[in-house]
Amino acid sequence: MVGGSTLQAIWVTGIIGSRVRTIDKQQHLERRQGTGSGPLPPATAPNKCSAKTRQTFPLPLVAVLERDLAKALIRAAARRVSDHQDELSRLDAVAGDGDHGVNMATALTEATNRLQDSQVTTSAEVFRATGRSFHDTVGGAAGALFGSFFAAIAGQFSKSAHSSTQATLVAGMEKGMTRVIRLGRVKPGQKTMVDALAPAVDAARTALEEQASLAEVLSAAAQAARQGAESTAAMEPRAGRARYAADRSIGTEDPGACTVALIFEAWAEASANEE
Repeated sequence: MVGGSTLQAIWVTGIIGSRVRTIDKQQHLERRQGTGSGPLPPATAPNKCSAKTRQTFPLPLVAVLERDLAKALIRAAARRVSDHQDELSRLDAVAGDGDHGVNMATALTEATNRLQDSQVTTSAEVFRATGRSFHDTVGGAAGALFGSFFAAIAGQFSKSAHSSTQATLVAGMEKGMTRVIRLGRVKPGQKTMVDALAPAVDAARTALEEQASLAEVLSAAAQAARQGAESTAAMEPRAGRARYAADRSIGTEDPGACTVALIFEAWAEASANEE
């Protein structure tokens, strides 16, 4: 309990403090109006954070690790596709222009170059830069379809700050597949990249629901994508330029589906090395 003398001291102190503040305010006003004496106190410093000043804050460790992992995935995919670009172009030459492998390798190499930009600071920006690389360097349907796939993953990472990396990636893959199907006006069974992408996404979702790690999720996706790509050899093309040379295409795997398989195989290996 507070004693009477203490309460009185507090009360007196409060009154004195209040009077001092009142006197200070009065003296300040008089000096401002030129009726008082004494130096004028310095003006309050302006706020240094203006619209032209951009404050940057360090990323949390989890975000840094996620960004670095995303970069590792893209770089691994670029190496894998570059190593197989001749094979992909030979598959494409059966019923197409024969430049699919070169185009895919060029886009992913450009993506790895863009990842060195200091503005690429998050996992979302990593996948966004990759998508733009496809749009900027690859003409035709392939550039638009693969670019849209990576852009969808970027969008998912932009708004899933509280989800695990594998959950965000799988959700992005699902949205990416939806975009590819809508943009390409295709469906499974028509000998396109979707015949590898759809089973890969389904396998990834199943693994995720079984509480699998990121490496396990991507390993399941890679195995399903490879099986899907191999299954296209027996299909008759019903979409894209290959449908105009259907007879020659039968017996040959679809280059787009093979590219999807290569990307997921690279991702599975890279994620396993990161864990």
